[in-house]
Amino acid sequence: MALPEASAEVLVATTWHCNLACSYCFVEDRRDGVRGRMTPRLAERLIKSLNEGLAEADEIVVHLYGGEPLTNLPAMRVMVEAAHAYPSGRFRFSITTNGTIASDEAIALLDRGQFEIVLSIDGPASVHDACRRTAAGRPSHQRVMRFLSSVRSRTGCRIRGSAVVRSGNSLKSAVDYLKSLPLDAIKAQAVRVPGGAPFALDDEERRAYERDLEAIGDSVIEDLESGIQPMDDRFSGRVLQMLAGRKRERFCSAGAWVFGVTPEGVMLPCVLLDPEADALGRLEDSPSVWVEAGKRWREERAPRSECRVCDALPYCGGGCPAVLPVCGADECDLIRKNVQVARRIYDHFEGRQTMLLGLAGMV
Repeated sequence: MALPEASAEVLVATTWHCNLACSYCFVEDRRDGVRGRMTPRLAERLIKSLNEGLAEADEIVVHLYGGEPLTNLPAMRVMVEAAHAYPSGRFRFSITTNGTIASDEAIALLDRGQFEIVLSIDGPASVHDACRRTAAGRPSHQRVMRFLSSVRSRTGCRIRGSAVVRSGNSLKSAVDYLKSLPLDAIKAQAVRVPGGAPFALDDEERRAYERDLEAIGDSVIEDLESGIQPMDDRFSGRVLQMLAGRKRERFCSAGAWVFGVTPEGVMLPCVLLDPEADALGRLEDSPSVWVEAGKRWREERAPRSECRVCDALPYCGGGCPAVLPVCGADECDLIRKNVQVARRIYDHFEGRQTMLLGLAGMV
């Protein structure tokens, strides 16, 4: 989700614990006994520290991540209640979840915080359960469907379906399945593993994936021509960037308007970065410590030499510093393809660019 310039987003790992053991997960499991789980005291400190450190932001989006955030409801509850002490609109909540915990307490808390939910659903049970199973090896698809039904019927939360496309599956089939569900927005993307690793797309599958990206771009054009807001929002941010005539200096706003927090309270430019190599400070510090360290971290990182000669750079900003070390050139190839399709959508509406404003509600 893209954010307005006056917004800040903080990815908070409330826990490194997860109740699933997905085969392709690229988030390192950092559990060690009771470590790796944010305490309610630290969760309360988090809201106060963000309010002080990000005082210039009109709104702060607290995006719960992990691990599975719903396995740490006490910390989550404290954050939501602490945020309600501030003026309406100061804090907004989002969560990335595997959708396997649909207790009354969890659903009520999601509704209380009016969370935007990013829900992981790879496909029908035969596809989803092949990789997304519990630590004991049990399937999870049926539980995800119960969660989706509960959230849709008992909350006002917006739900974005998110699928991982791995070898043996296709982008088209993932998108078609997501569109069949009661979701507000969707996105499916290639698995983030090094080329040649298990689950990575092979050369033929990669070519099919790129063709499917083009087809999705065509469907976005068709929807806009018909006055329909597209469900797939993968191109929206870049198309609107082209419309505004803006260039990206960095892939994202990490270290400036984007930060990460570990369960132990370590502040990072992004929660997916190394807590030792990239630490900016701790929640117990004065917020000025991690804010200033974020500025230095950002200033020290310029686009790589190969990025400077890439025509996608103005719409990419040099690639995600957390994902590039994992995926390398494969990630760059897909970013270039996404930029190419976004450009095609933009060019289609030459002289009628106001029609592109239909994408604005998606970012």
